[in-house]
Amino acid sequence: MNHPLIYGNGCSYSDPHWHPDVNEKTHVEYVGEMLGGFVLNKAISGSCNRRILRTSLYDIIEQRRCNPEQKIIALISLTFEMRGDLWVDDATVIAPEESHFVSHHFTSKQNWKELLLNGKSIDDRNSTIQDTPMLQSRFASSLRESRAFFFSPYAERINLLADLVMFTAVCEKHNIQYLIFQGPKAEQLGEEHLLDFFKAEVSADPRIFDLETFGLCNWANNNNYVPIDDGNSPREIGHYGNDAHKAFAEQILIPKLKETQQL
Repeated sequence: MNHPLIYGNGCSYSDPHWHPDVNEKTHVEYVGEMLGGFVLNKAISGSCNRRILRTSLYDIIEQRRCNPEQKIIALISLTFEMRGDLWVDDATVIAPEESHFVSHHFTSKQNWKELLLNGKSIDDRNSTIQDTPMLQSRFASSLRESRAFFFSPYAERINLLADLVMFTAVCEKHNIQYLIFQGPKAEQLGEEHLLDFFKAEVSADPRIFDLETFGLCNWANNNNYVPIDDGNSPREIGHYGNDAHKAFAEQILIPKLKETQQL
């Protein structure tokens, strides 16, 4: 095929159905428009990084099998590391590649550490994409507290970087072009042997933006775009409209694809 496939995945920051203002108008769709390509955007609001990379892995292998010669460009937007996922038997299977996984974060409360250490509840109603009887059990509440107590940004970052090393190796194997970047900029961490080892591997790849210094949200904020949220979230993690997404595609993604000789 002469037309490239522009594949996207992420959370609400790249979900084309999250808000009417970005309905089929995220950076993924704009890159597809600029390159005259087909678009397959599999971003889902509330997603965790493991879900983003797992489903992307499935999709790029499947697309390559269906279209052995087509140019495929994957635009992967990463999200908050507090999020994980669970296997939930009574979850609604929305697509085969999603299976019974449900993205889950132990709380959306910004003062969760203070609450936890003071013996107060960190439960909320925004911890999963789906709400099922299994996730309303007493075990779900215990799980939230346990995950919060043992949460380590170092552990999450090490696993994310390891996943990126493996994901990009598969992209190379199947001749998939890609750019990978944060939606919200990742937390800056100190030195740690395993972290530094995998970070060095990822940092050597110019197709992966620095996770701690660059993100779609902070780029939009620094360029004076206005979030379309309800105003309760800080601007650096706010959601931005189609004007910011179009500019991000024009000023960041297309030039980076050219710079890395993927166009």
